[in-house]
Formats: sequence, structure tokens, C-alpha cells
Amino acid sequence: MEEKSLAVLCDGLRLRGGAYVPDDPRGVIVLLHGIPSTAPDEPGDEGYPGLARRFAEDGWIAAWAGMRAAKESPGYFSIEGWVRDARSIVDAARALDGAAGLPLAILGSSAGGAVACEVVARGAPVDALVLFAAPAQWVSFAGVPAEGVRRIRDEAGMQLAPEVLEDPTGWADEFNSVTAEKAIVSINIPVLVVHGDADEVVPVDHARRIAERSRSAELRIIEGASHQLRRVDEAIETAGQWLGRML
Repeated sequence: MEEKSLAVLCDGLRLRGGAYVPDDPRGVIVLLHGIPSTAPDEPGDEGYPGLARRFAEDGWIAAWAGMRAAKESPGYFSIEGWVRDARSIVDAARALDGAAGLPLAILGSSAGGAVACEVVARGAPVDALVLFAAPAQWVSFAGVPAEGVRRIRDEAGMQLAPEVLEDPTGWADEFNSVTAEKAIVSINIPVLVVHGDADEVVPVDHARRIAERSRSAELRIIEGASHQLRRVDEAIETAGQWLGRML
């Protein structure tokens, strides 16, 4: 396989990303991350590049990129900004050499899952959707704007625009409009919802709510799994097998 850079430009921001391209690809998978943490990485954790390489070893073109203000990408964080970024990442993945004409799926983790739902609902050319530990709605960002700002700056380590720091009300309101349980209602492509029943960040009932509102989603609950499903072999294998059947 070949490792390539991913050229993603959105709102004048050049997002940092890459892709692994196998010799005879079967399809394209776009990986969307969640809200980061300032906690140190676990030893041996290769992040989304490692996850992409794992899918590429199974024959998929696998692309990832840091959305604005996250994972060394520039800009100020907003959830609507992430929706625009995600659409640009999808477009960049489709433009990779060897990707033309292949089916494309998004695998969105946590907040990236909510963003992925919104992108698909707004018409992005996507053929299948996998949600890892996605929130049905936002528990802690929309309700109390000042607390949302604190969490993004202190716990996620992301920058916010100066005008948001002055008045975060409009910024927080975006979280009420970009929710998985709203967007999933209008999605017609195959959807797989994967969640751990020991998730300490997003309770497992969020997965059930998303699946119930979907027209045809499959729901997989992984016993004993916590929030970081990209580190759980069963979750990755479940997604890969399902995508192989769907695409």
C-alpha cells in the first residue's frame, strides 16, 4: 500500500490529513475523529493513521484528517465548521488516485459520528455510514454555553474565535441544530451504529435512540467496551465485515 497526503482546504484552512491506498482497493473509508482530549496518549496508540492503515490492509482506501482546531489543523472550533470540514474531507478522499468510481463510507467516532450524520443528511455523496459511540444529542455543550467553552478550551485544548469568547450563545446554539438523532431521520443509506455498554462518556442509550429514529440502521452493542471504540478489535472487525457486505 502507499501512504499519501490528503489535500483538504475548507474556509481557507488547510487541514492536516493523509490516506493509505492499497494496490487494488475495494472502496473508500473516511475516518472522522471526535472531540480530542488533552490527556496523554496511551502507549502504542497510533491514532487515526493507525486505524486507517488497519482498514487499508483489508483493501480499503482509508483517509483521515484533523478538523479545524484539532489534531494539528488550524482554525477555531465550531460544530458547523466541523460539518463543512467533513464535507471537504469526503471530497478530498474521492479525489484520491484510485478512488474514482468506488463506493465511499464514513466512519465517525463520537462527535465525528454526529458530524457525519449531518454531512450525509445535507447531501454528501456517501454510500454507507458507521457510527462509533456517537451522541444522539449534545449533553454538555449546548445547555450552558460558558461550560461548553470551558470544556473545549481546557479539556479538549482547542481554540475558539474571539467573538465566541465574548458571547458564546450563538456558538452553543449550533449544537442544538447538529445532532445525530435529528439528522438520522432523513438518511437513506445503510447505517451501522456501534456502541459499548460500558461507555463512560456517551451512555449506551444514545445508540438506541439513534437506531430507533433511523429508517434501517443496524445496532451492535459491544459488551464491556468503553468509549474509545477505535481501540476495540471487535468494533473494528464488526465495522469492516459490515462494510464488506454493504459495499
